[in-house]
Amino acid sequence: MLCNMIKGTKILLFLLIIPLTGVFSQQLSHQVLVPLAGVVSDATISYSQTVGETAVQIISCSPYIFTQGFQQPRMQKEAEDTINGSGIRVYPNPVSDYVYIELEGDEARTFKIEIVNITGTIVYSANRVFYEQFWYKEQYDVGYLIRGFYLIRISSEDRIINRIFKIEKI
Repeated sequence: MLCNMIKGTKILLFLLIIPLTGVFSQQLSHQVLVPLAGVVSDATISYSQTVGETAVQIISCSPYIFTQGFQQPRMQKEAEDTINGSGIRVYPNPVSDYVYIELEGDEARTFKIEIVNITGTIVYSANRVFYEQFWYKEQYDVGYLIRGFYLIRISSEDRIINRIFKIEKI
């Protein structure tokens, strides 16, 4: 009888404590703190992304692919590398010693080229200025970088072009 009474008291205490735990428990917000993120917007669309975020759901809406996680991490155009008469190629991937970047376009444009490590540190940065129609190919030495994943961020000064390529250094 005494044993049943002690069990009943423990259960009653347990049931009384459960509602109080919400007061002291951790509250999660919808914010995501990441070492590397990007936001691009214009008059009709706003696009934000983070690196290393888990995708929960994939939604297809031609010509875009949406992934949904804590925040919408990626939006990609299907099967087209050119944007407004311009093209960007980054290869090979994976890379061991040199990565090639090709830029082409129909009009004058200034580009910023950055190589960013996974912690968000910019390990290389350069500007390229083109005054007329251009085709540009350059070899970048990445042999000194340690193994891992890097982002190559290429953006135009007029914000029309903003591309990020993920490469693996082996």
